[in-house]
Amino acid sequence: MKSTLHYSLFLFCWIFLFAPNQLDAQIEAEFKNLVDKFLREDISGPDALDSNNHGEHFIPAADKAQVSLVDALNRLVASNISSFPLNSTTAGVSFDFSTGQPVSIRESLGPIFAETGKTLGKGKMNFGFNYTLLNFSKLRGLDTREINFNFYHQDVVEDGKVLGDSPNESDVMNVNLDLNLDANIFVFYLTAGITENLDISVALPLVSLTLSGNPTATFSSFTLASGGTANHNFGFEEDGVSPILTSSYTYDKRPITGIGDVAVRLKYSFLQEGLNFGALLDARLPTGSKENSLGTGETNIRLLALFSKKINDFTPHLNVGYDYRGDEFDSNEFEFALGFDQKITSGLTFAFDVLGEIDTDVSDALTTTSNTTTITDFNPRRYLEGEKQWESTRILSDSNIPDIKDHIINAAFGLRFAPSDRLQVLGNILVPLNDGGLRPDFAMTFGLSLSL
Repeated sequence: MKSTLHYSLFLFCWIFLFAPNQLDAQIEAEFKNLVDKFLREDISGPDALDSNNHGEHFIPAADKAQVSLVDALNRLVASNISSFPLNSTTAGVSFDFSTGQPVSIRESLGPIFAETGKTLGKGKMNFGFNYTLLNFSKLRGLDTREINFNFYHQDVVEDGKVLGDSPNESDVMNVNLDLNLDANIFVFYLTAGITENLDISVALPLVSLTLSGNPTATFSSFTLASGGTANHNFGFEEDGVSPILTSSYTYDKRPITGIGDVAVRLKYSFLQEGLNFGALLDARLPTGSKENSLGTGETNIRLLALFSKKINDFTPHLNVGYDYRGDEFDSNEFEFALGFDQKITSGLTFAFDVLGEIDTDVSDALTTTSNTTTITDFNPRRYLEGEKQWESTRILSDSNIPDIKDHIINAAFGLRFAPSDRLQVLGNILVPLNDGGLRPDFAMTFGLSLSL
């Protein structure tokens, strides 16, 4: 047992010290590349001598979108990775010593992401790893490939009083991000029973993020519709007359790989007979790179009360508590897990949970995406004749990202299988039940653990 423990500790230290964790911030870098491509390289303006610089009039709107989106995505990705639920530390195999010899008792093997009120027991150990695949396909219910931003022309005539008092100011560039973001999370964990009532756990996540997409920019050309000439375009067709109003950009980057936020957990059991009652203190340490979305950059503390009760082969459980999120833009959360685990046969258990994270703060990293911009369009013919006559007023959303709270409710279905008294394997599918936050369509987790 000592040699196994020493080997496990050596493995943890090696991964912690030598895994790469300093890589470029791809989301921010790619957004900047996108802006440079559309607004500095491809765009043409009404003044041929200034065609390469006319996109500067759209830069303030692009900067605003970058603040709204890039920081928010970094925080949402990091928050999802940092707070992703870890394996239950409950041992599903116990031993009966009434005959003088240890006899294994194959009970329900316990939940997967929730916790029961029981601990491992003094001198017992459990170590293993989980692998989780996440495809962040939805942002507040919106397909990430369909996220759009409007880039507006800078007000250059009336110094910010009215947008649209020049026909050029009525042209709008719409950018579709076509964002594909995948995460692979490998979690290595070790749990040790310090006393009969106290467990301590350490979990080390290794994270790989991959970014890809084919963003497009399209001009909604008021100058073309009203005056017959597209004053902002991406060049002309071969006929030299028809303007090109759409441009595209491709990014397909190598994965960002590094250490996520290390978790340290203390679990104490107050009652282990009849109704099981315990408490879990979970600290996520800021070991992951905030710039690369691998961590939040802050220490997050979670405290949960744990309730469970064994009823023959059926064990319902309830976890309820509070998660303090250190980042000022990452909301604190009320958390709960409600579910059960059911022994199907010796060595096989089905587990089900509803997992909830309810925002308790008003801070929101995506607040600015709900803003609108008003454009007052003038009749260009009368504008040229010196008469400013309003044609219409448009109120446009700066983004199509829904303005909702980022509450997260998931359902988790899984199986635990113990081919021996010491070895367990598990599989789990996590399915979103609402639209809050940055979410996958589903998340799959596979794991392997060994008890000593």
